[in-house]
Amino acid sequence: MTSWWMWDPAGTAPRRRFRSEESLARSAPDTQVVRADDFTCPTQRRRATAVRSDFLRVTGDPVQVALVEQRLWTLLVALRRAQPLRNALATAVPKPGRAALVAEPSRELAEFDRRFDRFADAVRVLVSDPTPEQLRHTAALD
Repeated sequence: MTSWWMWDPAGTAPRRRFRSEESLARSAPDTQVVRADDFTCPTQRRRATAVRSDFLRVTGDPVQVALVEQRLWTLLVALRRAQPLRNALATAVPKPGRAALVAEPSRELAEFDRRFDRFADAVRVLVSDPTPEQLRHTAALD
């Protein structure tokens, strides 16, 4: 199992001492850190792990890299928040009249997945072609 974490780039780390960064990440509240263990679905964990490991290889203008990091943080938090909805939709029993209740959340998840995948693809391209233009493009994605 891959163990990783990402600290909120806009947050500040606690001042008290920890034995390791891992113990710090383990003790941090969910609002400040995203952990690999937060993703119970193997598919979502793989997606999050892949984009995070690609991001770790991004280099270039520190301001633009920070913007990419902030976007990654936002998407990882949203991916983590979507897990209960994904689980509920996956286990929903089809019944008459329920289709309308499932349709809107399904569309929202599909749109989020497209945005997440577009960002992940841009980060992957950025790693293979680390030009300033590509970094600016990735940082500007919404």
